[in-house]
Amino acid sequence: MKKEFVGGLYMFDQIFGNYLVATKRITKEQLKDVIAIENTIRVKLGLIAVAEKLMTTEQADEVNNLQAIMDRRFGDIAVEKGYLTEEQVIQLLKKQGNIYLIFVQTLIDKDLLTLSDIEAALAEYQQSMGFTATDMDDLVSGDIERTVNLFLPTANTMYSKLCGIAVRTLIRIIHSGAYVSKAFLVDEIYADNLAIQHLDGDFKVVSGFAGADDSLLSIAVPFAKEEFASVDMDALDAVGEFTNCINGLFASDLSKENIEIDMLPPLFYDESVTIKGNKFCVFPMSIEDNNVSFIVSVDEELTIE
Repeated sequence: MKKEFVGGLYMFDQIFGNYLVATKRITKEQLKDVIAIENTIRVKLGLIAVAEKLMTTEQADEVNNLQAIMDRRFGDIAVEKGYLTEEQVIQLLKKQGNIYLIFVQTLIDKDLLTLSDIEAALAEYQQSMGFTATDMDDLVSGDIERTVNLFLPTANTMYSKLCGIAVRTLIRIIHSGAYVSKAFLVDEIYADNLAIQHLDGDFKVVSGFAGADDSLLSIAVPFAKEEFASVDMDALDAVGEFTNCINGLFASDLSKENIEIDMLPPLFYDESVTIKGNKFCVFPMSIEDNNVSFIVSVDEELTIE
């Protein structure tokens, strides 16, 4: 069953969760378990108040302990103790569906990590990625556009629009748990197989998916709804159709801005190729245990050898 998203498409749990796995704070199985039960979790008001720095951990623990003997709501007790105002309680209640906090709450409820552990890991992750405080706000926001833009190496609006569509479509159609890593600009990249499409018109755009070994099957199989033994031309045809779907949405969006663009038929390469160009974008995307690369070039020629 595909995961339901609170407030839209979301990747924070996968991005940060896999960082926790990579740094051996939790296991892959524990992450899967946490993500599987997120929809059953309602974030405790105390956790939100601490995360928002309106209360200390000690104050939240005190109110939680009083709840056990007073049978009253957290917010009522916190207001009575002078820790929160009634307006603050109202604002905190609105945030109980925040999936960042749901993920944190689930880790804590399952005794995998404490809030201090999670805050330390977030600070370490921020430093390793070179993110600012504003960047981290984007990451935990639950807004797919802000997350995609955070991971792009360029502010070019064409890259932002196309990559945003690609990520949303990947999550909706291929796998709800797909997520991205930091994109980068290169002049050359090697791939074992490739499905790519050229778009011509007011802008010249090239986009598609490159993979190593059989990783592109993670797109081909769910899109075509059939099994493939390997990344053969039939599998690449499915990846090409998926790419065509993304580019079709992209072209439709551009037409609303009176930008005309035509899509040429996708091209397939089932043998090793080298993609060359001038600073084109490679956006790594993870689908379960498979890594694929979304290739994008705008107004620059790409050659495939």
